[in-house]
Amino acid sequence: MVVLAAGKGTRMRSARPKVLHPLCGLPLLEYPLRLARELSPKEILVVVSHGKELVEEAFSHWPVKFVDQGEPLGTGHAVLAARAFLTAPRFLVLPGDVPLVPAQALQTLLERHLKAGALASFLTLEPEEPTPYGRVVRDESGKPRGIVEAAEASPEELSIREVNSGVWCLENHPAVWAALARLSPANKKGEYYLTDLVAALYPKVEAVLWPNPEDLLGVNDRRDLARLEGILRRRILECWMAEGVSIVDPAAVYPGPDVRVGQDTVIFPGTFLLGETEIGPNCQIGPQAYLWNSKVAEGVQIWFSVVEGVEVGPEARIGPYAHLRAGARIGARARIGNFVEVKASQIGEDTKALHLAYIGDAEVGPGANIGAGAITCNFQPGKTEKFRTEIGAGAFIGSNACLIAPIRIGEGAVVGAGSVITQDVPPYSLALERSPQVVKPDWARRKEGG
Repeated sequence: MVVLAAGKGTRMRSARPKVLHPLCGLPLLEYPLRLARELSPKEILVVVSHGKELVEEAFSHWPVKFVDQGEPLGTGHAVLAARAFLTAPRFLVLPGDVPLVPAQALQTLLERHLKAGALASFLTLEPEEPTPYGRVVRDESGKPRGIVEAAEASPEELSIREVNSGVWCLENHPAVWAALARLSPANKKGEYYLTDLVAALYPKVEAVLWPNPEDLLGVNDRRDLARLEGILRRRILECWMAEGVSIVDPAAVYPGPDVRVGQDTVIFPGTFLLGETEIGPNCQIGPQAYLWNSKVAEGVQIWFSVVEGVEVGPEARIGPYAHLRAGARIGARARIGNFVEVKASQIGEDTKALHLAYIGDAEVGPGANIGAGAITCNFQPGKTEKFRTEIGAGAFIGSNACLIAPIRIGEGAVVGAGSVITQDVPPYSLALERSPQVVKPDWARRKEGG
């Protein structure tokens, strides 16, 4: 398997390699690599050039071999660059910017290729708008005899509806490599086109028309990227709805391909569900919720909130305007309200933090109450390590209290409003820390009188 990821993507107008632009939360290149892995090929080669360091870093966790094309001189040149690393008798070529190809399309291509005894075969499509694609020219018998790139095509050739997808099956055969070596850059782009292989190997070539053109659409510019994102979003949401999920407005929900949603959950407009997020049954998510890499149990409500790398227990209520950060674990029936931030903390079941609080690097027991404006103070200048705060079951932390970590508030203890607590508080104790209030009678009147 050869995946082509070396193009500059000039029409994207971006310093970022085209294959790293996101589609439903994943880089474009992720999709052909996942497809390749699904087919279990002998090897997966990724041809890189422009921005290769960025591409290799982004996919360093993948079991692939990166092949440096050097100066990118076209798709034919890219395939030649991979020759020394190919050991299978035949191989597939996938563009890194065609993300919606189904495995069945490749299986069909391979079957037709083997049945025809071809040296080269490729998938074709008939899109509504064929303008940027190479036109497939067939002979009187229907055999493909050439592909003419759009920039090189005559008006008559541009009227052809069938176009090349860029998905190929090639024999690892001397005749194929010889034909590739003979390709000429005598075209408007000065590149070695893989598409010229059709004329070079004719008639030992097969073209397979795929019935669903959406599957083979590619990304040339940002308009294409938005169009394909719309297609993939629609497919994901239709699958969820078929499995019993209610989507109030599919045009205003933004899913990732790895997200899982349980039956009878309702997703409201303005919701982003990305990464490996899992949502249980009977939840209400949104409106205006952003979830990433989070696990949400049954019966949870999250609205107008950001949830990143978090576990939320059954029947918890999150929002509005809460921010749950990485490492937070919210217990069953807990309530995290407006303008509350929780980071790397365990929140016990039935605990309430209803407004304007910060809970960081803490263990909060069940049934505790965190008052408005209360915070855990755990910052150490110049250090990444954070001190921990422990708040026992049923403890009550008053409004605007500051708990200076490391500190332990015992079970059932009460911390008075406005207190700055620097020492442990025993269970069922009352902790107060306040300066004496000073009242000066008639001070304001005297001040006004000079």
